Amino acid sequence: MNATDRQLIEKSDKKWFDELVLELRLRQVHGSAIGDTLASARELLGDTGQSAEETFGPARDYAAQLELPAEPQHTWIRTALWPSLVSLLAFLLFTQAVTAWAQSEPLLVSPAQLALITTPVVLVAFLPLYLAAAIRRVWLLILLVLICALSGFFSGIVAPTNEADAWLAIDPLPWLIGSAVVMVALAIVNTVRSTRVGSADEITDPLAEAPTGTGWGSKLFAQVTNWLFPLFALGMLGLALLLG
Repeated sequence: MNATDRQLIEKSDKKWFDELVLELRLRQVHGSAIGDTLASARELLGDTGQSAEETFGPARDYAAQLELPAEPQHTWIRTALWPSLVSLLAFLLFTQAVTAWAQSEPLLVSPAQLALITTPVVLVAFLPLYLAAAIRRVWLLILLVLICALSGFFSGIVAPTNEADAWLAIDPLPWLIGSAVVMVALAIVNTVRSTRVGSADEITDPLAEAPTGTGWGSKLFAQVTNWLFPLFALGMLGLALLLG
């Protein structure tokens, strides 16, 4: 085997192993079990000299054949999806209430506006039905993000300008405070949960001499993610006060 063929196989194997990790993550397999699987596969490839695709077949099919320890099905819905869904809903309420509060006006709501605001919430709520497809197809994920962005944009356009056209006219302050409290409370809960030992479920290499810890960059990214909605809300508050 010449150097060019070896490089092609290495490139193909890297893609195959990346796909295998993705498929096992989608099946909620424990990180330690994924590490064991990767190490065993690489060790076998070293003996055969073949590519991963030739030895094991497609990564998706190979992952489906394995019986590995995993989290109970849809555990992530309770621990990750529902808190994110509530945070998203609170953030959307905050964005609608903050402008009205900054301008000392009632919060006016129309049916069309309410439908557009709840569109991202509905899409997130049904995420378990199409999560795997969205992750495997980047264009679908981009389409979902675009729909959420456009729904937020058009909700501002169809917002009523006077109480006569509004379906509801309510005091924005309670909604502003309530949504802010919900976002901060969930951010604190997620922060405490993510700092617990073993919460990251890292993929560990059993052949490594010492376990690889999570870098400070990854930890910082996780904490910023936990506080993403409160940070965005703080920015919206500053902008509303500036324009108001």
